[in-house]
Amino acid sequence: MKRRHRLIVQPFDCHFDFLEEICRNSKRLYGIEKCEILPGKRLPERLLLSPKSLLAKFLMKRKRMIYLDDLLNELKKHFTYNSKEIILVILPHYILGFGEDLMGLTPERNLSIVSTYGMKKQHLPEACVGISLHEIGHNLGLEHCGNQGCLMKAPCKPKNFYNGVYRLCEEHRKQRGSSDVPQKR
Repeated sequence: MKRRHRLIVQPFDCHFDFLEEICRNSKRLYGIEKCEILPGKRLPERLLLSPKSLLAKFLMKRKRMIYLDDLLNELKKHFTYNSKEIILVILPHYILGFGEDLMGLTPERNLSIVSTYGMKKQHLPEACVGISLHEIGHNLGLEHCGNQGCLMKAPCKPKNFYNGVYRLCEEHRKQRGSSDVPQKR
């Protein structure tokens, strides 16, 4: 029997209109039993860094930076490990230690982090939903894939999801026991 998981979505420092879309697609693709969107929280000011140079200030506008280790330590204060829960954290900051061009990371079995920092504004909802679903796939044990159009395709880039279609390849559908029917937003 498949384990039923609960998805908890925690936005930080920003309001996102597309969180329900992540929940809806998580249930459809992965059989997530319950999805809870928590009220937005603010990260402690002491953890957020401002750019120093004029060029960095111009490029980053009002966005900030945070070290990955500091973020993980802060998240451990709010969430504990539970094998049936998946925590998805979404924030607008540049995460130092994430790696170049990386938008999502699953550093722990039940924790995924998505940064919207480098996502194009006109494609933000589709890209963030897709990258979030990709990271949730890792939480559920799915590996990267080479199949075009699969959520688990590597590298996981925002442009993979600009069309708003979120689906798994045949191999990953079998692995998850999903009746994935591709849906467009």
